[in-house]
Amino acid sequence: MITSSETLAVVNPILKDFNTEVIKDTNNLTEIRVVSSERSTTRQSVEKLLSVKRINFGELTRNVGSFGGTEIISSDKKIRLIYKLSGSRGSGGGAEATRLTESAQCVYSAIAFGLGRKITSNDVTPENVEKFSKRFNVDEKVENVLNKLPDEWVQSSILGANQLVDKFKGDNGTYVFHRGSKIVDRIENSFKRVKKNENVRMDINKWNPADIWMVSNKFSFVALDNEKTILGLNQVIQKKLEDKVLVGVSLKKIVGSAKISLKNAFNDMKTNKTFKGFEYGKTSKDGYLLMNGGTKIQYRTFGGDASLTGFQGEVKGSQANQGKISLGPTNMILRNHGVKTVPTDAAARVKKNPGLVFQEISLGLKKYAKMSSIDIKKLEMNSKIITPSWLYSKLQVTQLFDIISMLKQAKQNQIIEDLYLYASSQSKYSSAYFKLE
Repeated sequence: MITSSETLAVVNPILKDFNTEVIKDTNNLTEIRVVSSERSTTRQSVEKLLSVKRINFGELTRNVGSFGGTEIISSDKKIRLIYKLSGSRGSGGGAEATRLTESAQCVYSAIAFGLGRKITSNDVTPENVEKFSKRFNVDEKVENVLNKLPDEWVQSSILGANQLVDKFKGDNGTYVFHRGSKIVDRIENSFKRVKKNENVRMDINKWNPADIWMVSNKFSFVALDNEKTILGLNQVIQKKLEDKVLVGVSLKKIVGSAKISLKNAFNDMKTNKTFKGFEYGKTSKDGYLLMNGGTKIQYRTFGGDASLTGFQGEVKGSQANQGKISLGPTNMILRNHGVKTVPTDAAARVKKNPGLVFQEISLGLKKYAKMSSIDIKKLEMNSKIITPSWLYSKLQVTQLFDIISMLKQAKQNQIIEDLYLYASSQSKYSSAYFKLE
């Protein structure tokens, strides 16, 4: 066995091009921090040279971060090389950071499934990435995944990959992990097609918040391509998920330990929300659909007088706001329950004849706010309150309330339940997925 001095003489030619620092030096141990913008490549080069020189090494025997390092046993002491990423320690924000972290989860998962077991940072090597490259399809450069992923996301990706391999290993064929691929585009285009057919406004993340997709070689697009409705498409998505051939996964940064849970499966959609009435402000532009337990949905516009847009509902709870639902999905739910929908011409009507619009609203003020004719007349003359935005918002609140007020209690309960579930991203109008966190 060679000495530590002889070992360092072997690795120093590689390390000389990097920012290195001896952070500990005792009789038994030397620890060297190696800072590199391409730390995976750096580690690979060091360990390849050690192998050529037949110098024994392994993974670090103590925890020094998610990426780990190289531990060399010499005749007189241990030598630890700890690889750190140069530049910013955080993942940053925005689309680029999201693309990197989500792509990393695909790559790490591909390695875990390729090896057929849980992985450590020692398994995330250029060789394994190349070996299992057909198991992932991402829109980020693999070099960035290997070399630019911050430590906390290295750990998150390892934990996530291990959770996925533990749950899905050996299930229904070989998986390919997709992010930003043509396969993902085709899945999303299936939703866009049926959304257009049904003439509904619905954000794709409300439909399915999956960040990555696990696609088995046993999966076929035929069933998705043949569907004509959102509900039909969602049934197919759930069936494919249950068969474990097409699995959407929503990602959160994992710290400590990972868990995975099924979301939005039809048989798991349970709520005890029932309709309790209306709250109709006398001067405010909003109105509330009331439910049991103190929960309510506030409908109003979030736009200004210039645009006359942005009418939507927001779930209000005892602890925090719990999600939003715009007019398009609101009307979709009403239509699917076989009832009238809220007209979409409010902006045009306000611009054309605001006085006539106020007359219609005045009926709502009498019915829901119990205002007298005298008070309504005074309100009409208050130009600070009666703005185009107020008229636009209050008209649609009135129209929505009139529709719901004419229904039987059972139908009201069904509609309020669907509105609530949709706004909180757990409705039958959204499709099934797994949440990894």
